Amino acid sequence: MIRTTTRCMQRGLAMVQQAQRVMLYRCIRTAPTMPARVFLDSENQYAHSILSGSVKPYQIARSIDWFDRDAVDVGTLQRVLEPSDKAQPSELYADLLQLVQHCAQTATQISDERFTDFVRIYCEQMHHLNDEQLVGSLRSLQQLPTTESTKTANYMELWNTLDIECCRRIDGWSSSQLLLVSDAWYQLGLARIGEFVWLALRKIGRKIRKLPPEQLVQSMFLCNLLRRPVFEMFDFELNLANCVQQMTLQELGVMAMGFFKTQTQIRNPELLQQIYTRLEAQLDSVEDITLVALLKILRYSSKLPQVDALQQLLAALHSQVDRVSLLTCLHMALLGCELQTCNDALVERILLRFEHELEAARLKDLERICLVIALFNLNTASGVEARLCQRLPQMLRQRIDEILRYPRCYSNCLHFLSMRNVYDVELLSVALDPRFVRHVYRSGMPGREYFHLDSFAQMLGTDYTGHFLTEKQRQQMGKLYTQYIPDGNYKLNKTDRILLEIRDALGSLMRTTITAKHLLPHYDRCDLVICYDRQQHRVIPLDASCPEDYSGVLLTRQHLLGTKEAPHVDTLVIVVAGWNNVIRDKQRHTGQFAMKLKQLRQLGHKPVVIYWHEWRELETSTDRQDFLKRRLRQAANI
Repeated sequence: MIRTTTRCMQRGLAMVQQAQRVMLYRCIRTAPTMPARVFLDSENQYAHSILSGSVKPYQIARSIDWFDRDAVDVGTLQRVLEPSDKAQPSELYADLLQLVQHCAQTATQISDERFTDFVRIYCEQMHHLNDEQLVGSLRSLQQLPTTESTKTANYMELWNTLDIECCRRIDGWSSSQLLLVSDAWYQLGLARIGEFVWLALRKIGRKIRKLPPEQLVQSMFLCNLLRRPVFEMFDFELNLANCVQQMTLQELGVMAMGFFKTQTQIRNPELLQQIYTRLEAQLDSVEDITLVALLKILRYSSKLPQVDALQQLLAALHSQVDRVSLLTCLHMALLGCELQTCNDALVERILLRFEHELEAARLKDLERICLVIALFNLNTASGVEARLCQRLPQMLRQRIDEILRYPRCYSNCLHFLSMRNVYDVELLSVALDPRFVRHVYRSGMPGREYFHLDSFAQMLGTDYTGHFLTEKQRQQMGKLYTQYIPDGNYKLNKTDRILLEIRDALGSLMRTTITAKHLLPHYDRCDLVICYDRQQHRVIPLDASCPEDYSGVLLTRQHLLGTKEAPHVDTLVIVVAGWNNVIRDKQRHTGQFAMKLKQLRQLGHKPVVIYWHEWRELETSTDRQDFLKRRLRQAANI
């Protein structure tokens, strides 16, 4: 029996209490200041560098030497300090450039009260500026010393008035001009704060299908920046399919970023195949960020017809593991997750890389690599996956700060590790502590991973003495997270149809009604249950006291049989294994499905697995009944 020591519990509770202090702090500080260039990040900077470094005519606000090297003359500075309401727009514009030069050379903040009157007059007269002066004003603000916040006095008045004036001129500007001004807003770091870029994209979005390739890429870059789809994103795909060969792989990477960030799948199979082919041909030279972007959209968009291309790319990626970054390796490992397609040699090599660089991995990276290990249910010759799983609980103890910032990563890590039967009682108890659960899900019900963790903890029996979810939470989750038991009143998928066909065939074979139940409520799909008395050679009904459907209760033999429980009575569970429960072209189940079968056995049941492809091959009712007889005989000598 594993016992939680006093010291461990204190450390675990201290972690929860620290989470509470963070929550309290966040409640007090409801309006944090925001750095002026808060939205700049390495991925966007890299994508922008592709556009600005290209020989193609991208509409980029190029860096210009706006200012003379000499210091601002006293006369100009005096006009700024004592502005006139009657100054001409051209004079005001020239004075603004001189003011910005002064601030840049002397590290003076634009928020200085001496400049307030000038900024006020400039904003009042801004509508008189011509387009060139308006864009020049916008670009000049990039030269200012970084302000404390976008809401800093004078600075906010300038950029907010510029945003309003730019929006007023959208209807009169061409797509080229809109992209140029949008780029200036991006370089200023205010594209997502102001309204102009979004409204400009809405106008450009009306003619996405007709844009030339360079404008298409730049428009998608802005979509990626805003993370918001524009009108019908399918138009981007149509245009890209027509000009994909005119783009470099880097430009395709920018397009991929936009598709992924706006949650838009590529549905054209020919276009997907071209991306697969182009990427595979240039694997030896592709940069990490471009590679990651393309891997993300291929994983997000690929369906069954792309499996062969996916497997071919996975094999080709094997030679790149040592060349690229650890994060890129992670996305290489994740590539086949959506289609349950695994290249064992590639994943093993990536896991070995993680083993050597585990300390450098972020908590988010640990979560995703745990997903890879759990989903693919891998058992390598080197045993690297087992060594990693054993190290990860201690690694989580060293990541308290990250856990408090990204608590769902922590609970997901524990959930994925539990699929490999790796758990730490202390960490599990901390995750299920009501205070920590409220920290993870401040409003609403805990996610499905908590349903799995709570069920896993229940099955540990006396080995676990920590926290659990409440009965009310289990009932609510049972109703929300489990699918309806299929019948003719609901739309059925292929797995549901197979389940009903098996139910009908078993009913005819055994001349009784076969019941479908959620024995493991944390799994969304139900299974068929047969209580078979081997002495009397007959099926017996479920006990009248058996919990109702969607109650969130783990159904043991005692629940199903009640007083009829005896060694000669078997509870057989017919489980349909769909295509997503099996690793493609491998003789093994996914980690989650393997855990389901293990937990059914742990509750005293005998699972009988029916694979979807086996059932499809049975054409007649006689074939189906003979098939079921063989499976039941193998399971319980029926």
